[in-house]
Amino acid sequence: MDEKFRNYIGKGGYIDGIPARDLTAADWARMNEDERAAVENSGLYRRAPQPKVEEPVEAGKSAGDEKPAEVKTAIKQEKGKE
Repeated sequence: MDEKFRNYIGKGGYIDGIPARDLTAADWARMNEDERAAVENSGLYRRAPQPKVEEPVEAGKSAGDEKPAEVKTAIKQEKGKE
């Protein structure tokens, strides 16, 4: 099943040639520039929330193991003072 790209909020309203339903990325790719502009300006659709993409975690580490660069720098500076 394709991910939603635009959510239909039109309550029965429509644009000729555009499906009156949630639109997928494939639907969007098939539309020409004028059709896309009509969808964006119509108020019948809103941008669908995109799933959050998380970076893969290295084997043997949990997501919370990595320290931000600022913390690493502070740790190095503290070790250098000893």
